[in-house]
Amino acid sequence: MGEIVKVENKSIYYEKKQVEKELYKRKMIPEVKANRRFIFILVFIFLFLSVLNLYSVSDYQEKFSLKSMIIFMIIGSIMGFFISAIDYKILRKKWIHRSIYWGSLILLAVMFVFGRVIKTDIIKETNGAYGWIRIGGIGIQPSEILKLAFIILISLILESGENKKEDIKDTLKRTLKVSLPFFCLIFSQNDLGTVIHYVSIYIILIFFTKIKTSTIVKIVSALGSLGLIAITLMYKFGNGDYRVKRVIMWIDGLLHDGYVGNIDIGYQVAQSLLAFGNGGIFGVGYGNGVQKFSYLPEIHTDFIMALLGEELGFCGLVIVLILFFLLYYNLLKISRISKDYLGKYLAVGVAGMIITQVLINLFVTVGLLPVFGIPMPFFSYGGTSILTILMALGLVLSVNNYTVLEFDKTQNKLYNYFIRRGGKKK
Repeated sequence: MGEIVKVENKSIYYEKKQVEKELYKRKMIPEVKANRRFIFILVFIFLFLSVLNLYSVSDYQEKFSLKSMIIFMIIGSIMGFFISAIDYKILRKKWIHRSIYWGSLILLAVMFVFGRVIKTDIIKETNGAYGWIRIGGIGIQPSEILKLAFIILISLILESGENKKEDIKDTLKRTLKVSLPFFCLIFSQNDLGTVIHYVSIYIILIFFTKIKTSTIVKIVSALGSLGLIAITLMYKFGNGDYRVKRVIMWIDGLLHDGYVGNIDIGYQVAQSLLAFGNGGIFGVGYGNGVQKFSYLPEIHTDFIMALLGEELGFCGLVIVLILFFLLYYNLLKISRISKDYLGKYLAVGVAGMIITQVLINLFVTVGLLPVFGIPMPFFSYGGTSILTILMALGLVLSVNNYTVLEFDKTQNKLYNYFIRRGGKKK
């Protein structure tokens, strides 16, 4: 009799779990669909605004092709869509994440060797950095695409630490072992801005772990103190290095209005501030900006928001920023409902990558940070940047889509084709 009771209890427990699972799915499916729909809408709005903004400047910049940018947008959208249909859990396979890690480091090492040691025509210096591969008229920035690889690798380590209930200090040591080679190899390309962005992504990912608040305060205080000391030393004893000059110019701009009338290192920021000032609250009107007439160099890349601020004004900028924060909030929402730690950290990493990039770029254009060369997501001209953003969002959509076991018809078809039927004859 005792055994019969045990079986009945087990059966009741099983049925209860099945009912709970079904109720959970019914509750989550509408939310998953709403998240997916919301991201699709936001991406469409960003791409539409980006094309409008770039079209306004397209006739006034050399080496500019709006057509090629639109092609990159289409390719990136297709890649992101297909990534969203693949289960992100395959990243846990050893051969996949090891290939990502070693492939990333080898690629960055090749960039260093053929950019700094062996001079080649393929990897040339661009604005003091050696981070671009140029073949024909196409330029690719590996360190930009590898931000996604970096997020994947750190997320896997953080998930492993959570599942093993590992001490957070041990987990941090493992993340640093993976992160430091990325930081050093990218820094060797003279690309300080990208290194800072990687560090920002890393800090945000660590912030969302179970690390104690006191530890976060200590880390931030230590980094802040080191940064302040470094900036002070550069300002007092800086040499002729262009990066040091940018930092000195930034300090002069903040303390002594050094950007006003500047025709040297701070010229871009000075012209950017003029653009924002000229735009005022409502802007001078679409297509009527003057800084695009070669007054502000490279306005279509890192300073694209100066054009938007001039033509659409403060209100236009605020609307764009609100849209970015809505995207950030939605990505964090997907992180919150994720069924596992890998999904949680992947969504947090992508959210951090986008929002820090937005803030750094905007702070640079208004002179609150030194010029780092960080593109504005969606808006800056550059195929590598738009591909990275769209693929990253595709990965977050994969986390969102696989939050529940049941999908709508579209997701089922894609899942069956790419996962279950891939490589098999019909």
